[in-house]
Amino acid sequence: MTTRDSLLMLKQFGNVSATERKQRRRKVSEPSSLLKKLNSKTVSAPNWMRTERTDMRVRFEAASAKNAEAMTSNRDEKHLYVFVHGLGGSEDDLLALATELMTRDENSVILRVSCNTPMRSFDGVVAGGERIVDEVETFAEEYDEKRKGPLTKISFVGNSMGGLYCRYALTRLYERETKTILGMEMHTFMTTATPHLGVGEYGYFELVPGPLRMWAGEGLGQSVKDLALFDVEGTEDTNEMPLLARMTIDDEESNMFFIEALSAFRRRCAFANAANDFLVSYETASIRHEKLSRRQEAEWASLNSGPTVVFDGVIKLEDRKAGGLAEVQPTAPLRERVEKLVKKNSRVGNERWTKFMEHGLRSAGPWRHVDVSFPGPLPIAHNKIVALQRNVMTAKLFKEGEVIVRKQAEYLMSDLDL
Repeated sequence: MTTRDSLLMLKQFGNVSATERKQRRRKVSEPSSLLKKLNSKTVSAPNWMRTERTDMRVRFEAASAKNAEAMTSNRDEKHLYVFVHGLGGSEDDLLALATELMTRDENSVILRVSCNTPMRSFDGVVAGGERIVDEVETFAEEYDEKRKGPLTKISFVGNSMGGLYCRYALTRLYERETKTILGMEMHTFMTTATPHLGVGEYGYFELVPGPLRMWAGEGLGQSVKDLALFDVEGTEDTNEMPLLARMTIDDEESNMFFIEALSAFRRRCAFANAANDFLVSYETASIRHEKLSRRQEAEWASLNSGPTVVFDGVIKLEDRKAGGLAEVQPTAPLRERVEKLVKKNSRVGNERWTKFMEHGLRSAGPWRHVDVSFPGPLPIAHNKIVALQRNVMTAKLFKEGEVIVRKQAEYLMSDLDL
């Protein structure tokens, strides 16, 4: 998929209503050309990604069976949690969190999105996000509320690039008149190690020259180009906004109200690895555009207390203006702001956009931030934050993250306003 295709799809999908999507799904014998394009490639996962029957899977199956049994006798109001994995992931990546929620609350309904598994996540945020929209709507249509109880609340949990998928999908699912999604109250939007500000200018990727990152993006697919903000490099319009930047504004032209939809959630929360995350650095996961000092990161990485929460608090847009966001003028016309950004810094990549994106995301309202540290010499915290346990090897490497997963579950089930 080319950049031009991605931008075209964004505008085309933005004008498709929920009713039209439902009619499209019912025409099984006549799938749309767009869906044919999205679902045309089916690639098998490599051996190291395939799952085994780990202790975590046994626990999940037990919790799932108990939850299903309770559903048939308990018709109380239910809370739907939509779990979305990241690049090259699977629906089992958030198994630990699903197990915690079902064990603690029999009114939890878990949808582990599988439409981008095993390797469909490389064709871009728009393509993968559209598949998620269809999967969530189909699930809601087929859910038997007479037998299981009505779905009254909905929360999204996105891991890594899954957080970006969520931000795209919820915009398409959002009903502006009622400020709901499929008639459900929008409760919590939570991400874990999500590159909200893209990748490339932070962490380990900072060591890779921009042109080399661009070359890698060309070879690894549209999703990598989206993440590196190279999806518009080489286009005729040098002021064209990268997709991730466009996803931090309300885009009336494409009928995509990204910030309005994010604002409609009762609360927003970002879990970030403060150190040792090779794939998604602290700055982009915690929505802070300033680069973290190597000294601070080394200090967090050398803690002797095991998995540790180094910060847990609420941050508002006003709090961040002292950090450099005051110069981002939200009242200026969008095109004028974009031209100013490009003129000020003509380098390719994230740097010209990070303040712009942070300001947009924080304008949705206060965010709760939970920054965690997994000390040690290895930069493998990215999978620890969700306690990923696909097989025996990954269970040994990432199981200690269950301590943090329990905090995620506690937050999702809490009555905290933020």
